[in-house]
Amino acid sequence: MRNIQTKIASYLLAAPLSILLFACGGGSGGSDGLGLALAALNMDTPPTATQSEFLNRYADMAYESYSQAVTDAQALYTAVDTFSAAVSPTAGDLTNLKNLWVKARASYLLTEGFRFSGGPIDETSVLSCGDAGDYSGSDECEGLLNAWPLDEDAIENYINNTGSINFAGIYGAIGNTSYGTEGNPEKIVMTGYHPIEFLLWGKDNSGSPAGVNSVAGVRTFSDFSGSGNGPKRKAYLKAITAALVGHLTLIRDQWNPSTGAYRTTFLDPANTGDSVGKIFQGLGSFIAGEWGGERLTGSFGGDQEEEHSCFSDTTKADFYYDAQSVLNIWTGNYSIVKGVNISTGAGLSNILSGKSQGGIHGELIKSRDVFCINLSDTETADPNYTTVCPANSLTDRYDQIILSSNPGDSLYNENTILQNTQYLIGETLKRDFVNAANTLGIHVTP
Repeated sequence: MRNIQTKIASYLLAAPLSILLFACGGGSGGSDGLGLALAALNMDTPPTATQSEFLNRYADMAYESYSQAVTDAQALYTAVDTFSAAVSPTAGDLTNLKNLWVKARASYLLTEGFRFSGGPIDETSVLSCGDAGDYSGSDECEGLLNAWPLDEDAIENYINNTGSINFAGIYGAIGNTSYGTEGNPEKIVMTGYHPIEFLLWGKDNSGSPAGVNSVAGVRTFSDFSGSGNGPKRKAYLKAITAALVGHLTLIRDQWNPSTGAYRTTFLDPANTGDSVGKIFQGLGSFIAGEWGGERLTGSFGGDQEEEHSCFSDTTKADFYYDAQSVLNIWTGNYSIVKGVNISTGAGLSNILSGKSQGGIHGELIKSRDVFCINLSDTETADPNYTTVCPANSLTDRYDQIILSSNPGDSLYNENTILQNTQYLIGETLKRDFVNAANTLGIHVTP
């Protein structure tokens, strides 16, 4: 006991020197030791970064994240271009496109933490996307990239009834219920990741009876061959994949360190408080309303149409990377593969005192790791694919888990884990995040 007291006293006596060394870029040992001593005395630890330092890191990470999304989308487009030029694409060619989509999807999902924060992804006063030569226009960019759910019959009917396929025509068909079968204009989604997903996998109605969904969609390469709709289907795929690259590029360029218009405004010292407030509000909205809200609760009724990536059966990856996207901003570390930091810097947590951070870090880790990316028929190209899942994680297909909501159902235990995870994100994490913002005088309305 005496030795412990002596160590704590020595840390407290050395505290001014430790803080000085930290501020001057000294080693982490003194700072960590001080934090341990203060924690032992139930005292708070101060923030380790200024708001300006955090905002610069946030802007850098936004540019890095969208740059990776562009790179992976471009790789997909290059393969689609080759695929489209082939007279008779093969099964291997189609599998290659699916794998590239899975990889591109992961890097895009890591940008989702930047939503709802007044930035170029979904604020039309900053940036609008469309069908112009550079893919600018008058629409919110996020909707053209990631809208869901979709009436997939609209895409097939458009292909069936259109002679020459081009992006301007596809763009003009958005919301036109004459192409669909559900009568809902919001489901006439013609562009973005999910229409590409549908074209690659087809409807996910496998199994007997239909709807058991023992595998992902089973579209075959022959759908892209012949002289009928095959060439038009390839043209549609190529057009919307090119647009995907174009829209992502516009967003990325707004964060460019040298020329990004939004970045300049965002980092203006006069806007520091406003920018920090928008980030807190955006993350709060994403955590409670989107990731832990509509996407999870919308699927609890067992409706496959509400499953985020229903054609490829990669919905668990959607939730995994949503958690990682928030964790990246929280820590300041840009990470795709679990445990591997591509770049590091000051995160949102660093502008908060130790106590103000609450349990957010652990809650983000837990809400990420519960989604195991392990499906051998569709997820092997995912950067975090694994054959060894953590204990108490979701190991089965998402569309089967949401159908097992009654005691006695085969996957009822996993359904319960999913329900508890929604509460963790939508209630516990939301509460702690709102409380953290309050300590800085920022009011968040999730």
